[in-house]
Amino acid sequence: MLSPRDVDRILRRAAEIDSGHGGMLRGQNDGAVAVEEPSMTADEVVRLGVEAGLRQEAVVAALVEVRRGVLLEPESGALARALGPSHIVVTRVVPGQPEPVRRAVERFLREQLMTVRRHHGERVEWERAQGIWPGLLRSLDFSKRYGFSLVNRVETTIVGEGDSTAVTFHIDVSEMRRERIAYMGLRSVLAFALIGLGGTALIPGFGLGDVLALAGGGVAAGGIFALERRRYLESRERVILAPERFLDLLVHRRRPRLPEGE
Repeated sequence: MLSPRDVDRILRRAAEIDSGHGGMLRGQNDGAVAVEEPSMTADEVVRLGVEAGLRQEAVVAALVEVRRGVLLEPESGALARALGPSHIVVTRVVPGQPEPVRRAVERFLREQLMTVRRHHGERVEWERAQGIWPGLLRSLDFSKRYGFSLVNRVETTIVGEGDSTAVTFHIDVSEMRRERIAYMGLRSVLAFALIGLGGTALIPGFGLGDVLALAGGGVAAGGIFALERRRYLESRERVILAPERFLDLLVHRRRPRLPEGE
């Protein structure tokens, strides 16, 4: 059963798939369809989408994305624009049945010093392992082996699709982003106070020297903010790269080899 919120997300995503460029539902001025039922089945959602003018294939594709855990609520605001959204989704369809793929995913996450928080069948919640030994390994990770060292929560969704399996990593970087923005703000304020306010305190009265000192403090604060933002985005890219490399390796290992001569 799908909630009205899920149905709305599915239909909006189906409209994007149907239009090919994120267009709106045919016959609607805002891309929305009124959903009055408290919950609906997948078949009812498909029927509703078709009645609204969408292709059945587009609605089914959106339902598949929901089952894989791919669809997320769009995130807006200055923080999202500056440092990116608080959640990252990495998904891939790999050859093979779900069970061996699930074991490979679990082994990968445990190697990344993550531990199971809750198990929901196809969806598993992971959290960063606590303790002296995991903390020591992260602190000594000079080779950047642990891509999830700064991540607190990860969800994996593993869904069988015929002879293949869809694997989705849903990575929560909200705490990592919150800590970084606090650190960036603190360092920027300190730079402005040291150079800008400190410069004005050295010269009595208010004149050209004070203006230059305040301007220099603002430039220093902006420079530090930009530098820390770049470092955060680099750390974010390492977080994304870790599951992508794992999935690349998983696809390569599980791809059937052709007989010699073919």
